[in-house]
Amino acid sequence: KQWYQRRVRGISIDVPWGKVKGIEVGPKDGTPVLMVHGWLDNCYSFVPLLSALPPTRRYIALDLPGHGHSSHKPKSAYNLVLNWVVDMEAIRRSLNLDQFSLIGHSLGGIITSLYSATYPDKIDRSVTLDSMIPLLSFTQKAKSIAELLRKASDEGLNDTFTHKIYPSAEVLAEVKANSTWYQGLDPAYCQFMGERGCEVLEGGRVRQLYCPAQRYGSLMYLTWEQSQEFMKSISKPYLFIRGDEGVMSFLPPAVAEFKDVIVAGNPVIREKSVPGPHHFHMSNPTETATLIDAFLSESQDA
Repeated sequence: KQWYQRRVRGISIDVPWGKVKGIEVGPKDGTPVLMVHGWLDNCYSFVPLLSALPPTRRYIALDLPGHGHSSHKPKSAYNLVLNWVVDMEAIRRSLNLDQFSLIGHSLGGIITSLYSATYPDKIDRSVTLDSMIPLLSFTQKAKSIAELLRKASDEGLNDTFTHKIYPSAEVLAEVKANSTWYQGLDPAYCQFMGERGCEVLEGGRVRQLYCPAQRYGSLMYLTWEQSQEFMKSISKPYLFIRGDEGVMSFLPPAVAEFKDVIVAGNPVIREKSVPGPHHFHMSNPTETATLIDAFLSESQDA
């Protein structure tokens, strides 16, 4: 926290639906690198990594819309994964960046892949952490889409969702640390993210601040063919870093097979592995930072 207080600045970015908030580190005239967190996380998930990266670039870690301190979308605006690309382009235009590098974890990695394929002229380099692309067959069954859409639509329009209240920040952190996507992560890191993602109520009770629509992730994902075409369209250097105890260890084996096909099918995509769970950039920031810094430091011809 002492490092955070000394080095980190808050940032507020105007977008058509309100504000995107975040934190930034490094010189304001430095080479820009945007950082995009995972589903239901917030920009604090990048603080350990930011503290390990050399402060030579301008790193901007964002709270995605509906997360952390960023504005929520309208209650009837539910997520489709491709919409995140539009959101990222709105952020880039507001920041007036001609070109930048993009780092994404989990959902942020998916966004990084989709944006890099869609706006290759705006990207310098891309880094994805334990995630690449939102493939339908690994995330939801096609026959369930209509049911999910009806549930999400009714809940949003009727305004019936209420966030669960937890007795304390410590209890919420333990709940998260014991869930699949946070397995292997010290509860202290979950509690740290909760400082930005929660509201403290009377008696020390807490509730999360994320937009209710975010509970459903994306209401539709991509087919195998669509995913392949997106990944083939990436033309700038791309580094995929996976945790050796990350998603490949608890998602179906077909996920790893899909990843191998993607990496083999595009020569600009490289793969590295580091020890750690899905949030390895928090639990193992030094090794992760070493890989990222070396990659970003390469010349464009490398």
